[in-house]
Amino acid sequence: MDETTAENGPLTVVATWRVRRGAEREFEAWRREISAAALTFPGHMGVNVIRPGNESREYAVIFRFDTYEHLRDWQKSALRQQLLQNAEKLVEHEPSYRLESGLEYWFTPASPTAAPATWKMAVVTVLAVWPVSIVVPWLLNPLMHNLAMPLQALLVAVGIVILLTWAVMPVLVRVLRLWLQPARKGGNT
Repeated sequence: MDETTAENGPLTVVATWRVRRGAEREFEAWRREISAAALTFPGHMGVNVIRPGNESREYAVIFRFDTYEHLRDWQKSALRQQLLQNAEKLVEHEPSYRLESGLEYWFTPASPTAAPATWKMAVVTVLAVWPVSIVVPWLLNPLMHNLAMPLQALLVAVGIVILLTWAVMPVLVRVLRLWLQPARKGGNT
């Protein structure tokens, strides 16, 4: 992972692990342990896990920190180093890491060669944004009637982004994951 990144604001790290055959249970226990440890660090904003499907043994662990400094503190911690060392016997090789500073992690595939088609990502995004953009203003309307229009728009935008980022998109992508997978040669999309 590029430790020289000087991003401001929330950052998402996607760690991809290929687990040794037969070590899946131990890896799951280890993953819960490292996730719990990371949650104790300042600025940690949560963890999502994409478990392998079919015959794959690749796990994608997606975690977020509020600032680069907090992420760096976690990455350089002795606790994380020890936990990573404990995982060495459970995986086939070093994990790969990808740092994201925007919302593109919604569609982060477990494998870098398995990105969904752009039109599919657009459809899923519209399916998520449309109902959220109706519900959020409706819910916030009683609280905002005395606020200036630009402040109302800001509050609605913040509400939409929060719901999309931590509630709607993770669920929608998980539910539609099979449809989002790229077509195999000779298959239909």
